[in-house]
Amino acid sequence: MLSLTYNTSNKRKEVEDIGAKTISFVKGKGSLNHNNREFIHDNVNEERIAWNRIYKQENLKEAYDICFGQALAEYNAKQKRKDRIKSDYMEEIKHSGNKEKVFYENVVQIGKMDDTSVADENGELTESAKKAIEVLDIYAKTFQERNPNLYVFNSVMHLDEATPHLHIDYIPVAHGYKNGLQTRNSLTKAFQEMGFEKATGKRENETMAWQKRERAYLKELCEERGIEIEELGIERDNYTLPEYKQVMLETAKLQERINELKAQEKADKVTIDKYALEARTLRTIEKAIKEDEKAIKGVAVPVRTFLKNDEYVKIKKSDWENILNAYTWARSREKLLDNYEDRIAKQEKTIEELQVFKRKSERFLSEVGLSEEFCEFIGPKSVKKELEKKRKELETKKEKLVHSKQEQKGKKREQEI
Repeated sequence: MLSLTYNTSNKRKEVEDIGAKTISFVKGKGSLNHNNREFIHDNVNEERIAWNRIYKQENLKEAYDICFGQALAEYNAKQKRKDRIKSDYMEEIKHSGNKEKVFYENVVQIGKMDDTSVADENGELTESAKKAIEVLDIYAKTFQERNPNLYVFNSVMHLDEATPHLHIDYIPVAHGYKNGLQTRNSLTKAFQEMGFEKATGKRENETMAWQKRERAYLKELCEERGIEIEELGIERDNYTLPEYKQVMLETAKLQERINELKAQEKADKVTIDKYALEARTLRTIEKAIKEDEKAIKGVAVPVRTFLKNDEYVKIKKSDWENILNAYTWARSREKLLDNYEDRIAKQEKTIEELQVFKRKSERFLSEVGLSEEFCEFIGPKSVKKELEKKRKELETKKEKLVHSKQEQKGKKREQEI
């Protein structure tokens, strides 16, 4: 279907009405053998491999020599000790503890399989694919000029899969270091050299600012060719598609787990309150027993024998039987109290572990940028508010129970008086 539109110079042009498309700009796995078709995956149409476009294919080792060879030679020339000489900078990056990668990859795609398939039923290139290819071609050819600190050593366009897309592999190159190599592999510093401001937060950093600029350029190229772009969130730019799907799957599982934890915490709280009440009751009884013990001691008469210095007491038989019964009862209650205290300690430990898990879960959702979506998914009230509400309800019930017991004690005293 064709529609007519006019540009600012009032010249008429024809554009294909293909609906809004998405721009996918995600991290790639960096599989050079796959990118360069040194092995063929199941989703590759071998008859269309010849359609692929190769912009650059340079050996990674040679690329490192181009980027850092001179800086490495200058550094080694200054070293007087052999143990400080660096023989292989790429190997050093592989084992770096600073989270640098040997190289980075971005996969760039316009549209999806259902609206921008490469070939039609006759095996011919579709019109929507032609427009996407034109955009991707310009983007690939201008990437290095736009990003002088990202050295592109491998860049290909794949047309032998479902949708046209680019694999752009690059090495970040940063300059101006005072110690060590003066030129190094550093993505953050490379972005800063290219004019991006230093990070002010997890969502306001150099990488996200760069992604935003590249998306804007892709959108501009699309609009110039009559391709309408559907604006989606950019949070998943930090993930490959499989990683993003995994995050969403983990989020769903997390919701189920939190529901279980809420029910478990409620049950544990009730159990602890019950044990606490029983423990307080036992302590009250224990106190009463000690008072009875003093009374019993008052009726015992000390007796000293003639042969030994040991002291004995003389009491009534009925009092002796009461003492034995009280002792047996007290010992059984003491063991029961110890058992309750152990169970309470275990329940408190379980609740503490659940609270730690909940905090980690909330932090995880915040880090992956899904906190708001997750809150919407589980309802208008957050888990924290729900737990707080339940806690207050339990405290209210506990206060009522204590107040009721105090009233009962007061009535008992009045009756005794």
